[in-house]
Amino acid sequence: MLLAKNLSRPTPNLDQLALQDFVHAAHRGFWRDWLSWLIRKNNHLLAFEQVRQHLSFKGQHQRGLCAVPLDKIVGSVNRYRDFDRAFFPRHSRTRDRWLSINKAYYQDVALPPVELLKVGEMYFVSDGHHRVSVARAWGQEFIDASVTEIDTSEPILLNL
Repeated sequence: MLLAKNLSRPTPNLDQLALQDFVHAAHRGFWRDWLSWLIRKNNHLLAFEQVRQHLSFKGQHQRGLCAVPLDKIVGSVNRYRDFDRAFFPRHSRTRDRWLSINKAYYQDVALPPVELLKVGEMYFVSDGHHRVSVARAWGQEFIDASVTEIDTSEPILLNL
């Protein structure tokens, strides 16, 4: 009896899948940067500190755990140079952490909520940048977040 050889490609392992996803996300970030340069449109995350300078800060309060639309997350408290406006990685130094979060997605591991600051209708990441990035790469629309809302005395009027 002859056995048929399996001529199909071997199934990639988890490390390979995660790395392929990172490379794909990094390429998307590269092309988004290139396109933004070409059409002269900003592709950078907003720095919370720069926005805060324009606010009449009255205080803050906890909103608790919320499902936040990923497209409303537009900035970062401290890592605004590591990701583009859509949270695609801009540097290879983010790779190891990104890969570990991505592997957790493949394994259906429950991750803690990200921590966000809410200013008007905009959100800024204070913790969980890689979780936001991987969620965007997976095409998620919402992410669980622990939200702190910044109270201001005037409406937020920023051109994004």
